[in-house]
This record gives sequence, structure tokens and C-alpha cells, in this order.
Amino acid sequence: MFTLFKDSTFEDFLNTVRLRPGLYLGRKSLTGLQALLLGYNIAVVEHNIPESEQLNCELEDKFDEWLREKYHIGNAIGWYLFIINQTESEVEAFHRLFELWDEFRK
Repeated sequence: MFTLFKDSTFEDFLNTVRLRPGLYLGRKSLTGLQALLLGYNIAVVEHNIPESEQLNCELEDKFDEWLREKYHIGNAIGWYLFIINQTESEVEAFHRLFELWDEFRK
């Protein structure tokens, strides 16, 4: 059985999308990235994918926590809404995600 994300992390996934956004999203779009992640999560549930074969999203949770602490945002707004609400375009939001991600990973 082919498992796309087995032994992969959220960071691996982001790096892949960052290098070739057109391939995975059609264009640079934070909403497209969020939709891809939501679709992945739905597929995991629908197809009963074992946790050992899923994308490891521990870093996504830590990134979300880091943003909450750094910018004093509440629990109701995750990284997607935070970034999309502070930018004026999908392309700007896409780039802002990676600026914040790089800062988080330092």
C-alpha cells in the first residue's frame, strides 16, 4: 500500500508545497493550502488511515501555539484565519505563512 505521508511531517509537507505551489494548489493561495489540509484530514477519517501512516502534524499544533503566544490571539482563531485576516491577497497570505513559519523554526 502506498502511503504518501508515512514518516512525513507537517514541515515536510509545507516545504513540498512551498517549492511547487502550482502543482499542489494550482497557484499560491493560503486558502488553497488550507483546503488541501482539510481534504487530507477528511480522507484520513473517511478511509480509516492508521495514525502510523498519517502526516505527523505535531509541528502544526506547535506553530499554532507559537502564533497565539507571540501575537496574543485567542483559541478561536487558528493560523489560517490569523494570517488571512492580516493580509490583502491570497498570494500575500501564502508568503506571510512562510515568513512566519521560518521565524517559528529559528
